[in-house]
Amino acid sequence: MTEKILIREFIKDKKVGAAFSTSKHVIKKMLGSIDFDKAKSLVEYGPGKGVITTHLLERMRKDAVLFVFETNEIFIKELSNIKDKRLVIINEDAEHARTILKNRYKISEVDYVISTIPFTFFDRKKRMRVISKTHHLLNENGKFITYQYTWLIYQLIKQKFHQTRVMAAVLNIPPAIIFTGIK
Repeated sequence: MTEKILIREFIKDKKVGAAFSTSKHVIKKMLGSIDFDKAKSLVEYGPGKGVITTHLLERMRKDAVLFVFETNEIFIKELSNIKDKRLVIINEDAEHARTILKNRYKISEVDYVISTIPFTFFDRKKRMRVISKTHHLLNENGKFITYQYTWLIYQLIKQKFHQTRVMAAVLNIPPAIIFTGIK
């Protein structure tokens, strides 16, 4: 999928948070705090065309599973081209991840949640719900890792998680902020 399609979906679909693919610099920083040797269950919110998804799958254990939550039909078709039995594509809003994983897959906790969803596009109540439900979805010491272009959700993460880490990704255009909430 070309960047042109990503730009078109960014303009057309108000749930798409970026007009350009996530840079390798951001991906390296985001995935640097994941212990792939121990991680068995991972969730990705808003995988888009699967740039981070493919990096996750390359590093994951053979018995691990990656649940991705995507609502854009064009991106779901792109994700369907990734042939990996560990990838489970779910056409639902990230806000419902905890309920869907529990009811449909009998999974009550996961090790990591990686997110690129545009929290700035949500109202405050939805931001709070997504972060709260994510906190409940994570196992003890689980991590929520997201990158954003503003500090908007920093206080919400800080309030909900036991520990919060912040990293800048200045080599990204525009510069991004990577937040990690540790349960």
